[in-house]
Amino acid sequence: MILETPDRKDAPIMMRTEQFDAQREQYAQASGNVEIFRADQTFSTGVLRYAPSTRTVTVPGPLIYEDMQIHIEADSAFFRFEDNIGDFDKVRYSLVGSSANGIASEVQVSGGDRSYLRQLQFTTCPGEKPEWLLSARELELRHDEGIGIARGAKLRLLNVPVLYLPWMSFPIDDRRKSGFLYPHIGSANDIGLEFGIPYYWNIAPNQDATITPRYFTDRGLMLTGEYRFITRKTGGQLDFDVLPHDKKTSENRYHYHGRFDAALSPRWHGKLNIEQVSDNEYFQDFGASLALTSRQFLRSHAGLDSGGRYWIFSMLLDDFQVIDDSVNPRKEPYRRLPRIGFMLDAPLGRQGLQVALDSELVYFDRDTGITGARADFYPSLVWNEDRYWGFFRASAGYRYTSYNLDRHGLPGDESPDRGTGIISLDSGLYLEKLLKNGNRQTLEPRAFYLYVPFENQDDLPDFDTGEFTFGFAQLFHTNRFTGADRQTDANQFTLAVSTRTISAKTGREQWNLNFGQIFYFEPPRVMLDNSMPENLDTSPFIAEFNWQPLGRISARLGVQWSWEDSQLEVGAVGVAHTAKNGNRLGFEYRFRRDRLDQFDVRYYWPVNEQWQLFSRVNYSLRESDLLEALAGVEYESCCWAFRVAARRYHKDRSGGERDAIYFELRLKGLGSLGRRNPPLFYDLAD
Repeated sequence: MILETPDRKDAPIMMRTEQFDAQREQYAQASGNVEIFRADQTFSTGVLRYAPSTRTVTVPGPLIYEDMQIHIEADSAFFRFEDNIGDFDKVRYSLVGSSANGIASEVQVSGGDRSYLRQLQFTTCPGEKPEWLLSARELELRHDEGIGIARGAKLRLLNVPVLYLPWMSFPIDDRRKSGFLYPHIGSANDIGLEFGIPYYWNIAPNQDATITPRYFTDRGLMLTGEYRFITRKTGGQLDFDVLPHDKKTSENRYHYHGRFDAALSPRWHGKLNIEQVSDNEYFQDFGASLALTSRQFLRSHAGLDSGGRYWIFSMLLDDFQVIDDSVNPRKEPYRRLPRIGFMLDAPLGRQGLQVALDSELVYFDRDTGITGARADFYPSLVWNEDRYWGFFRASAGYRYTSYNLDRHGLPGDESPDRGTGIISLDSGLYLEKLLKNGNRQTLEPRAFYLYVPFENQDDLPDFDTGEFTFGFAQLFHTNRFTGADRQTDANQFTLAVSTRTISAKTGREQWNLNFGQIFYFEPPRVMLDNSMPENLDTSPFIAEFNWQPLGRISARLGVQWSWEDSQLEVGAVGVAHTAKNGNRLGFEYRFRRDRLDQFDVRYYWPVNEQWQLFSRVNYSLRESDLLEALAGVEYESCCWAFRVAARRYHKDRSGGERDAIYFELRLKGLGSLGRRNPPLFYDLAD
């Protein structure tokens, strides 16, 4: 919190006292519950002498002084109002708006923006025996800059000396300031002991940077940086890591990631995102999480977007760096140089008619395989009727896709195309009833019909197309493929039902259940990768259940059951619980036939007000392999905290593991030492 000092120069001085003697020539004396006020300044004492000629207050006995910056209790003092200079002896002080407090042999207040404390002790802990204590020969508090500067500083934790610094600075409010931050230390089996000292550079009100030299005992010296800026119409950030000479590989290692956004006009917006690494093993060696070490591609792109009431325009160029050696060159993603997209959804009159257009023009480029341009147009006419009791939507469109290819010597048509009609009918009802407890329960049946005639598409390339992960939303989609290289054929009917209960007191949904299935009049024949179509009568049966009866517990269940094979295709179970004492438990189980079978358990246990335990286990049942394990303990009091955690996780696809230790020491109001491990629950105040 930033407290601005008011203008005291011309502020009147007021006094309240039980007795006042102004007969003396040099000063007037007040005694008995004396209080003197000027602007934000207040003196309270038993006896006070005031010299009008110099506007100086002398307090020979105990007093209390307070302004917008500092609260002082002293044995004696003098203060000169003319230039806002004061001197206080044998002081107990505290900073206003903060828990910081301490004692000092002398405190000087200068100009309202500076305070000087000598032979002092400083802490944010309460009580006569604080758990951490900073003593110093001198402390300068620059209230106008929001910083404190200590000289000859000694830090004691639990009465044990832990640090001596001849000079140090630290913030005393929430303003940014340039300077060194507290170091962090960590350890891992493949990089050794890590030590880093960040330097924060407050370049300007709208710019800052953090530069961190980091030393790894097994790797060498790395420089890490983060630069941020923001203006009225632009903003961006650049992160980078540079290791000039890796002791293990004898190579230069680096990673950089830049993001830039610009509002070119009220309707036009630009963006730029660039990310690169020096080599394919970079994240395996220096990635701090399972999500980083398992990355396959790095995407860089530049884009331009605009939109109106009924339309959206977008243009982008993108490129990919493949960093997974297991990716076949013929499976690498294509560069789009460029992609231009235009979408239109506009009403036709007031009878529920709409005209829609989804279109794009893309040029795909890659070092291996077929390259070329693709144009895709999907105009449609939609009739939409919405009522409070239900809805009906009918859509008829035609999708046309054409190519201009460079086959690089491979056989096939260089200008293939595909055109097919798409017809869909979608309808549903909204039914509800009032329960005895005042809640409302809904019943929402829905029927969806889709017809798309079959078009042989085996001669079309596959630039960016894959099959959607099948889920409840896919029951009502007009294409089971992403991208435009494949358009599914369909003659199918979907039946689905949703029901939910809504609390009358909170308006919050307490639970919902969704289930449905597709019935094929003709099985789909369009496939990817020349795979053979399956002779299916139905899709997997889908059921999803979400339950949140109270704010402290939630559960979800999702299954896909194949009637054709009489087996489970997909399963997911999740439970989260937060007890009144802060205990948190999270459990997730995920299954996908022939691909995935794993569970993830997270637990956070506040043993008491000071001690907390936390742990996580992520295990693959399919591979009988531990993916990630974490266990740690944290102590936290009102003024300091300590956390230590041990962690193991996979760092590469060949089964390599990283064992790491994280620890952090936080002295509240002063700073922190160490590195925090990733949070278990991202909605925790961590």
